Amino acid sequence: MGKIPFGPTYEEMLYPDKAPSEIRQKAIKARKEDEMDPVNLFNITWKDENNQVRKIVLPKELTGVEANIVVMLGTDFPSGAHKVGPAYSMLMEASVDGIVEPGKNTILGPSTGNFGIGTAYISNLMGYKAIVPMCQGSCRLN
Repeated sequence: MGKIPFGPTYEEMLYPDKAPSEIRQKAIKARKEDEMDPVNLFNITWKDENNQVRKIVLPKELTGVEANIVVMLGTDFPSGAHKVGPAYSMLMEASVDGIVEPGKNTILGPSTGNFGIGTAYISNLMGYKAIVPMCQGSCRLN
């Protein structure tokens, strides 16, 4: 088993109020003041400072349908993209399993966009070097 790195558990990502209050307050402050502070890992959540889901319910008058159409807002995730969530989960699990270690391994995150940005950002916060090749058009690995 590998070393457990600094960062939220899945439970703390789902329920940010379950994180230690000192860390949660530092994370809220860092989101606004220092995006490169590793405590921003605790901002990987769909919830705001008040533990409310960041969303907009579109008015029925606008949509023309009776069903509620809910738009989730991911702009307050670290880096501005919700793709930091899967990147963090992938890297955290590999760290816990002892597959990768900061300072020892470089993370390769091929992407066509936001997942690569998320991988680069999360790798930096967790102390890893990252290489993110980004394809234009279609990518083929031959």
